[in-house]
Amino acid sequence: MNALYTHALRQSTSLQADLTALEQAYTSANSFNTASLNGQINASFAAFDRTVDDYDTMARREIVEAKREKAVTRVAKFRADYTALRKQYDTIKTNGAALKASADRDSLLSAPISSSASGVSSCFTHGASSRSARNSVHESPFSINMSGVNGSPNPNNSSDGSGRWQPNNPPGYDMRINRALDEHDRFGGINSSLDGFLAQGQAVMGNLANQRDMLKGTQRRLLSAANTLGLSRETITFIERRTKADYYILLGGGAFTFFCFYLILKYFGGGATKVVQKAVTE
Repeated sequence: MNALYTHALRQSTSLQADLTALEQAYTSANSFNTASLNGQINASFAAFDRTVDDYDTMARREIVEAKREKAVTRVAKFRADYTALRKQYDTIKTNGAALKASADRDSLLSAPISSSASGVSSCFTHGASSRSARNSVHESPFSINMSGVNGSPNPNNSSDGSGRWQPNNPPGYDMRINRALDEHDRFGGINSSLDGFLAQGQAVMGNLANQRDMLKGTQRRLLSAANTLGLSRETITFIERRTKADYYILLGGGAFTFFCFYLILKYFGGGATKVVQKAVTE
C-alpha cells in the first residue's frame, strides 16, 4: 500500500509538471507540443485515477483501524488533487484555445490588409495618372473622348461617374475577409477535434497498456498460487504416507517387543524364580 501511495504522489507531481509545460506551449504557440502534451496529460489522468482507485480498495481492506483511517484520508486528498488538476487543465485548454484563435485571426487579418493596401495604393496611383492623362487629352483641341468608344465604359472610371477611386472601400474586400475568417474558424474547429481524437486514442492506448500489465501480474500471481498449491498438495500427500508408515512401524515394534518379553519369561522365568526362592530361604 505504501508503494501505491508513493506512485500516486509521483503521478500527481508529473501531472502538475505537464500542465505547466502545456501552459508554456500554448503561450509560445507551439501546436505540435500542445497536441502531444494533451494526449500525455489525458493518459496520465486516467492512470492517476486508476491508481487512486486501487489505493482506495486496499485502504478499505486494511485491518488496522488507524492505518485504514490514514489511508482513507490520503485517498480523499488524492481525489481533491485530481479534481483541482482537472479544473486547471480545462482552464489552460480554454485559455490556450483563445490565445491560438486570437493569434491566428491577427495573422490572417494582417496579411490581406497589407496586400490590399498595396493593391489599393497602386490602383489609386494608376487612376491618378490616368486622370491626368485624360485631362491633358481633353485640353488638346484634337482630343477625342475615349470613354465611350465602341459603347464600352472606361475601366479607369468609377461606377458612380465621379472619376474617383475609393481606396477605403475596395470591391469584394469584406466578402473575401468574411469567407477567409469562416474557413479559418472551421479549420480551427477541425484541428481541435483532431487533437481531441488523438488525445482520446492515446488515453485508450494507455488504458490498454495498463490493463495488459495488470493481466500479466494477475497471471503471474495465479501461476504462483497454483505452484504453491501443487507443492503443498504433494507435501501433504508425502506426510500422510509417512504417517501411515510410522503407524505400521509402531505396531510392528510393539508386537516384536511383547514377543521378546514372552520369550524371556518362557525361557528365563523358571530359573529366576528358583534363585529368588533360594535367596528367601537363606
